[in-house]
Amino acid sequence: MKTYAYLLTASFFILVSSISCSEEPKALVPTESPSTGSPTTPTDSSGVPLGSPVYLKVGTKWESGVDLPAKQWKLCYISPTTPAQNIVCEVAIPEAQLYRSAVEFRIGTLNSASCPILSFRPYYYKRTDEARTLQPVGPPDDDGNPTQIPVGGYVPPSADSDSEPINCAPGTLQKECYGGAGPVMIETFPKSTSRYFLTDVMSEFTYSIDAENQLRTYGARNVNYLVTNSLDPALRTQAVATGQLNERVADSYYDYQIECKSYWGERLYGIKLIISDENWDSSGGGDDYIDWY
Repeated sequence: MKTYAYLLTASFFILVSSISCSEEPKALVPTESPSTGSPTTPTDSSGVPLGSPVYLKVGTKWESGVDLPAKQWKLCYISPTTPAQNIVCEVAIPEAQLYRSAVEFRIGTLNSASCPILSFRPYYYKRTDEARTLQPVGPPDDDGNPTQIPVGGYVPPSADSDSEPINCAPGTLQKECYGGAGPVMIETFPKSTSRYFLTDVMSEFTYSIDAENQLRTYGARNVNYLVTNSLDPALRTQAVATGQLNERVADSYYDYQIECKSYWGERLYGIKLIISDENWDSSGGGDDYIDWY
């Protein structure tokens, strides 16, 4: 009977969502996209205490053609006995392995009653606010139309050298104006900045992102900005000029967030995830793949 009530509530929630989402999303108001289909990997809650409202497992899988199993680097969860509403989960991964590996984010619950909606927001930041505008360059033509040419704009580091600059002015919705995992993992980014699923339908879902070595979102340079979000909070308020490798707009940096929500949209529990790359071990070494520190 209890399960039936949850399913009935979930059905009502989906119906209301379908009605309320019939309009186009407003500009720069982030929304959530539903996660469809079955989990990409079998459910695996090993190591998670029974009754935990939310857990997170972070793993990597080499991009090599060899069918190697994913390596789990970190398990974080909200304890069912002394539940803190919010925790921070930190994980460091060897930098070359991170650069050449797909990353998996397995999130789930062992208590759907305390976590009806589970959402995942990948980290992202805005690279630049460079605008592409039309400037007058002479007298009007014979029809009285002004003679204008486009000037300014932004060429992403992954673009070809002869690519046309794009407009990244505040208020625009160009995915290429952003960096981090969000623009890669969410098809409708930046209109949508997170994904969600109903835990009565599935108790776990795995999100993944391909290796930077394959995607080359930062061009030919060896950087781990695609996945790492280890920038010092004190530096996030500072802008870095367009054209620098670590270019960014001030106050536009958002961490990975896993959230349990009620059917009324209230946040119940949350996990903030910070990923960094490990530059060397006890044997020594150097920083060969750049991240945020």
